[in-house]
Amino acid sequence: MALQITHFAGFDNCVVFQNGDLQLIVTTEVGPRILFFGFKDQENVLLVKKEHEGLKDGLYHSYGGHRLWVAPEDRRKTYTPDSYPVEVTTRGITTTFLSPKDEFHVQKSFSITVAGNGFQIDHHIQNLGVYNVELAPWAVTVMRPGGRCLVPQHPLTPQGDQTLLPVQPIVLWSYSNMSDTRFAWGENAIQLNSTNNPDPTKFGTFVSQGIAAYSNNGVTFVKRFPAERGQYPDGGCNFESYTRNGMLEVESLGQIEVLRPGETSKTHTELWNLVEGEAPLNDSELREWFNQVV
Repeated sequence: MALQITHFAGFDNCVVFQNGDLQLIVTTEVGPRILFFGFKDQENVLLVKKEHEGLKDGLYHSYGGHRLWVAPEDRRKTYTPDSYPVEVTTRGITTTFLSPKDEFHVQKSFSITVAGNGFQIDHHIQNLGVYNVELAPWAVTVMRPGGRCLVPQHPLTPQGDQTLLPVQPIVLWSYSNMSDTRFAWGENAIQLNSTNNPDPTKFGTFVSQGIAAYSNNGVTFVKRFPAERGQYPDGGCNFESYTRNGMLEVESLGQIEVLRPGETSKTHTELWNLVEGEAPLNDSELREWFNQVV
């Protein structure tokens, strides 16, 4: 299959994926990194930092867009530079973008397939070193400022013999303040608004429905991800969101694994699509809205 190539955000040789009116663009000069997602010839729902466009100097840059990291977060092992060219291979309808191994002998890749009314993104991490490594795949999507992130709450169930154990962690960081007005802690959903507030805040949770959304400027980005019970990072989170200065991240996480030399992590799959219109502001309407989106 011949790939469609374009120039985008200062990078040449970017691969374009099309599904109806929906478009996704991946750079091959750094990454792996998705730089554009949205309707063709319309606004990018992702944030790509102007000051990092076209940089491919071997240093760490946050760039924006969508990337694959390793969790739990570690200043050295997580923030390894990805400003090197990636290897691109296509097999059938799937195209894979593979990074060089980093200084810790970890290699990251994701594969993109047109699926349904959107795209399937399969993430992998391989241990190319000589020692075991313990990690989890962490898929981070940086959204354009001005919107709100929302995830469904676990359904309420009456207290009884079958409801003695907790079902959903709410995880906070040292800089997270639950009274921060960017949060809305509803019965049906948790919402986090992107504003110009320079102070960082972050929360994590286990989303049993395996879905998150980001509504902004008349459209809603929808991300679906695994929700099997197991050992997740950060106190049991398969979802996290971080925001400051308008930037907001929609993040999904896989389970923690011990990878022996040569082993590859279990596939961490996200399904992306874009919905016309924004999610309701009223919490009472959000559970039904999520059901309709799924």
